[in-house]
Formats: sequence, structure tokens, C-alpha cells
Amino acid sequence: MISKIFISAIIISLIIPGVLAVANFQVSAFSCTPSETTVNEAFTCSAQVQNTGDAPATLGTATLYPDSGDWMENSNYPKTVNDAITAGQSTEVTFTSLKAVKTGSNGFQKISLDDITDTYVSDRSINIIDVSVIVNKTASNAAMGETFDVTGEVTAGGDIDVTLTFTINSGGCSIGSQSSSKTITGMTDGSKQSRAWTSVTQGTSGGCDFTITASATGEGGIATKNDFINSVVACTDCPVASTASSGGGGGGGGGGSSKYQLGKLTEVESVEMSKNEKAQFEILGENHTITLTSLTETTATFKIQSKEQNITLIIGEEKGIDINENEVSDISIKLDTINIITKIVTITIRPLTKEEGAKLTPTTGDETKEETRSSAGEVMREAGEILRKPVVYWSLIVITVIILIVLGLIIIGVIGYKGHKEDIKNKKVKILKRSLFTKKNSIIKTK
Repeated sequence: MISKIFISAIIISLIIPGVLAVANFQVSAFSCTPSETTVNEAFTCSAQVQNTGDAPATLGTATLYPDSGDWMENSNYPKTVNDAITAGQSTEVTFTSLKAVKTGSNGFQKISLDDITDTYVSDRSINIIDVSVIVNKTASNAAMGETFDVTGEVTAGGDIDVTLTFTINSGGCSIGSQSSSKTITGMTDGSKQSRAWTSVTQGTSGGCDFTITASATGEGGIATKNDFINSVVACTDCPVASTASSGGGGGGGGGGSSKYQLGKLTEVESVEMSKNEKAQFEILGENHTITLTSLTETTATFKIQSKEQNITLIIGEEKGIDINENEVSDISIKLDTINIITKIVTITIRPLTKEEGAKLTPTTGDETKEETRSSAGEVMREAGEILRKPVVYWSLIVITVIILIVLGLIIIGVIGYKGHKEDIKNKKVKILKRSLFTKKNSIIKTK
């Protein structure tokens, strides 16, 4: 009986090391391609996942989480893997169709590997860039030979270097010996810098029609983004009529230009715009732009800067815009018409008095940002978590059962051993009694 117990104990001791062998997933490398990009451009990130345990296992789902900056289109990105990974080996998990909606050096929070949370990515970041330029000029019109100054003001998205370029389109105006290009280096997310062309001389063949282009390059030299603005300084006495489509201080401007100069916004302005066209205006001492970013048959979405806001209007709808962040609308924008064939919208921009602004509730920041969570991926991941408990849990259960079995065998062995000793004792007593009885009978017979 004792030998059986020892044999059972030896067998169990051989089994337990195999049961104790568990898998453990861990991210060993992470990178994104490209390593910097622009807003709303898709990019890809890849993670190397290693099984650092001593047993093979299957990785079901890996989920990438951006940090708390809310800078990505979705709050998480699940990826179905279902790869069997042997101990010590790795597999590559690729997260595709990632998209940033905010600029800056943005990072990640974690990657979940089934039920395991790995924070390897918490110190990784990607530079998301954008650029915007507006123009300031000391005159909206000038006579032949008169001079004026032009300044390009750049707002940086992400960490960028910028080249500002002054291009004369028509009118014969001149910047003299000044370089047409000026550089700005080391700009950080949200910062603003300006470069000026001074004493620009009005020509003799019409208004000075010029374009200022801002060409941005990310600090890594990979991502690029351009923005430009067209402007005109009308000629007051040129013998040839100005070809400008828009003056510096007045009306809404017709089609054909990429930016419309409305000047100081003191009255209602009507503007026709195509996608990506901009209207610039001055209010409360600052320059601002309105950009048409998208349109459908019944709606149009606009981006308002310098403080970026996004609004979506349906035909006939009017919304207030708070320019100086005092919770009172300073202007209103109304969507009048949409020509779906020519893809041109007509809007009305109206300056508001304090009384009018107080009555028209301003929009709240960004109406185009939607919290789009990958519901299907979440459901899949949660289902995987329910159906696929970690190997270590199962191992603990099996070990517990084995320990209980061993304890049971030991208890049975002890009880059996005690019973065996009692049987031996009883046999010895019987033998002793039989011996005494035999000896007694021999004595009686002798007598």
C-alpha cells in the first residue's frame, strides 16, 4: 500500500511541472508608418508580440488604445489575430486605417492582448502636422508707385518648419530686392509666427494680385502640408482696369479665388465657396478664416480659424460663432444654398451686436468630431475574453485539483497504514493466545 502511495506521488511530481508551464504575451517592439503624418491621413502601426512564457498559446485579439488626448478618430482599434505562438516566439500585429483628428506630438496608452494589458507603447508618439496661413496688409488699395506692407501669419499644427513664399500673379507690383521666400523653423503645435514683405510697390497694370503659400515640413522631414491665400491690393489710378475679383474691404467676391478678402466685417457679406476655399475677415482686431471642408446635397461643414471650430449647417440654418471665447456669439453664418452640380455653396456672414450675440447661442467647438467606437471589435474582444480565460487560471485550477487528489491519497494511505498495523497487532495477539493455550494443554496432559 505504501509503495503505491509513493508511486502516485512520483507520477504527480512529474505532471505538475507541465501544468505549471504557462504562456505570457508581451509587446517587444512598436512603430508607426509613416513616423509622422498629417491630420486626417491614414497611417499604420505595428507591434511585435512575444510569448515570454514556457507554454504555447493562441493570441486572440490585440487592441491599440490612444492616450487621453482624444486625438484619434476612434477611441480604440481592435485587431483579430488568432495566431498560435510557441514559447519564446513572436508574431507581428498590424493596426491599419488609423487616422488622427488633432495635431501635435500624440501618443498611445496601451495595447491589450486578450486579458493582458501591456503599456510598452506609453512612451511612443507620432507627430501629426497641419499648417494655416492668413495675410495682413497695410492697405487694401494703393495708387501707382505707392508702397504697402504684406505679412503672412502662420499657425502651426504639430512640430514643423515652414517656408513662406510670396508670388505675384498679376498687376506688375514688386517686392524689390527682397527674397520671395522666408523661413520659420522650430514651430510647435499651436504656435504662431509671422514674416513680412515691406514696401511692396504698386504697379501700373492693375491691382497687385498675389499669393502667399505656407509649405510645412514635419520635424522628422517626412510629412508635408501646404496652405495658401490669395489677396489683392486694388489700384486706384491704373490705366488698365484691375482684374481682381475681390477688393480688400468689401463684398463677398465671386468664384475662382481660393480665398476671399472681406476686410473688416462691419456688414452682412454673401460669399460663394467651393470645397477648400476660404473667406478671410477681420473682427475684434483679429483676422479669421472660414473654410468649406465638405458638403452634401443638404449640408455643408465649415472650419473657422484662428481658434479652430467646426460647424455643420443644413440649408437655411444659421449658427452663432464665438470668436473671442466669452460665450457670446460675435458673428453668425447662414447656409443659403447648395448647388450640388457645381458643388458651390452660398453663405451669409453677419457681424452681431452684443444684444444679438447674447440671443444666438454660440456653437460648442467641434461638431464634426464623433466618438466612433468600433462596436463590432469591442463585442468580439469581450466575447473572446469570456470564451478564452487566461492559461494561468486553468493551470491553477488543475494544480488545485491535483493537490486535493494527493492529499486524498495521503489520507487514505495513512488510514490504510493504521489499519494494517492494527491487523498485525491482532494477528500477534491471536498467535500469542494460541501459543499460551497450546502450552497450557501440554502441561495438563503431563500431569
